[in-house]
Amino acid sequence: MATAYQHVDMAPEASDFLELLRELGHLDDAAIETLSAALMREARPGAPITIAEVRRATAIWLVDNEAKLRPEARELLGIEWGRLFS
Repeated sequence: MATAYQHVDMAPEASDFLELLRELGHLDDAAIETLSAALMREARPGAPITIAEVRRATAIWLVDNEAKLRPEARELLGIEWGRLFS
């Protein structure tokens, strides 16, 4: 059975934040797909996903998957965490 995906609006700064994390190497396409699916499940009808929601979901994903990250990626994330998630 095929899965039907709904369209969910994301605030521009929220999608820019995901793209920044991709460019910095903290998220790959698979991680963004997983995060997007999680955000879609929690989306409110008629309301765009906010940067606060994206930051929260991303922080949770990164903590849950920290052991899978390359050592240099974990080190860089530790340095950048405050700037990204404060």
